[in-house]
Amino acid sequence: MIFFKYKQPKAEYVQFQRLVHGLLILTAVLFQMMDFVYAFVILSIISFVTTIYYSPTTLLFKLIEFVFGQALFTTAPQYAHSYITYRLAEIFEDLMRISGGLVIVYLHTFSPLAAWMMAAFMGIAMMVSSFFGFCFSSLVYIGYKKLMHRTSTLDE
Repeated sequence: MIFFKYKQPKAEYVQFQRLVHGLLILTAVLFQMMDFVYAFVILSIISFVTTIYYSPTTLLFKLIEFVFGQALFTTAPQYAHSYITYRLAEIFEDLMRISGGLVIVYLHTFSPLAAWMMAAFMGIAMMVSSFFGFCFSSLVYIGYKKLMHRTSTLDE
């Protein structure tokens, strides 16, 4: 967000990023390897700094698209609105992923079972988000916006 001018990502980039992050977390749970969680957190931080448009997952998507000469997949126009992000929503989503990954790392130090349960929940939520466009982070963001609106009206 700091070094690049914000460009709204295509729906496919958002969908692919959520798919990759979900697969990373579910792979971590499957093999119970924290290295995948660390990779998840690092990719989330890079995405936060560069935005989804310039993130490593988008570059991977573009590389696969270039190698195969066609898009890996396309998002139908009627579903594209589920994957459209705006700057503030994207920041919130990245911060949710980073904080979730760091909580998993912290939990793993004293309760590996709790860490893997949270990781499984996050991985499943990201896969649902990738396949169906329903994003838990977006739901939390909407709740946050409604709460801020309500508190601002109470202050007046």
